[in-house]
Amino acid sequence: MQSRTSKIQKKTWSFEDYIQSLARQLDEGIQKQQLLAKEDRERVFASSRLSYIESLGFQPFEWQKRILNSKSRRLAIDASRQAGKSTIISSLPCHIAKYKPGSLSIVAAATEDQAREDKNDKILGFMSMDPDYPQLVRDSDKQIELDNGSRIIVVPATDKSARGYSKPDLVILDEASRIENIVYNSAIRPMFTNNPTGILVMLSTPNGKEGFFHDIFTRQDATWERYLIRTIWEPIMTGNGPDLVKYMDLEAFRAEQAAKGVYADYSPRHMSYEERIEDLMDMGERLFRQEFCGEFVETEDSVFTYEDIDRLFNSKAQGLTEGINAAPAASIDFGGFLS
Repeated sequence: MQSRTSKIQKKTWSFEDYIQSLARQLDEGIQKQQLLAKEDRERVFASSRLSYIESLGFQPFEWQKRILNSKSRRLAIDASRQAGKSTIISSLPCHIAKYKPGSLSIVAAATEDQAREDKNDKILGFMSMDPDYPQLVRDSDKQIELDNGSRIIVVPATDKSARGYSKPDLVILDEASRIENIVYNSAIRPMFTNNPTGILVMLSTPNGKEGFFHDIFTRQDATWERYLIRTIWEPIMTGNGPDLVKYMDLEAFRAEQAAKGVYADYSPRHMSYEERIEDLMDMGERLFRQEFCGEFVETEDSVFTYEDIDRLFNSKAQGLTEGINAAPAASIDFGGFLS
């Protein structure tokens, strides 16, 4: 009797082993499929910055999607304050650092506080959204280093701080209109010597009609892919004082800027009339046009407008001798002038 029971138990254990073996195979198969699916996703994310950023739960605006999909190596972005330009651009070094091991990205901001915000609030913020992001082996005030050898340098844009780096994969100039020309010409431009794949991105609100950001954004240059992101509201003066009207239809706005080689869009964050009219009342028209309309306007301490100066140097002025000779002798009263 006992021998018969042992045989039944042996058969029962063998059946349990068989079930467990099937379960292990099924589990291994599921894991393999998940791994393959993950590898497929990673290949997609490596080639598509937009797909990667969306996979982190971030929902870009349409103009931000266009920037993420851009294949250009030179981007100049003129966008309203708080439109989301620094946020979306901060995702670029995160993507490069993960999917290009050993890469070097540099973010140079107009001030040290801006550089710190770009690093702590934006760049590290995107990294924290990705559970599979490479491990940080160094996180100092000015540098992030990953275990795959990639580095992200974040510095204030001074000639001293921005020097010393060669062949970066990406350079970002945040609030570029506030960065001195010497930094761009002497520290940044030489980094792209013999660097055909390096990407240079500058973003800012305007700051007068001078400086490298103004020159690059306003000149006809197919090298640069340019973006203008502004509020839909346009300041006007009425009998009751300053007011706002809608600038123009979106398609008309895009056509207007496309003629200049610029991609245009209205900022979804700046659609509120109530918020913008309050800004206009407090800031005045000149600052409103600069900070929210993306216009290159004269600085407040300008005695002459840029148009006045341009006319002065480019108009055909009457010669001094010609003017004197043309005047009747009796009309020149030196005594009255000297008295």
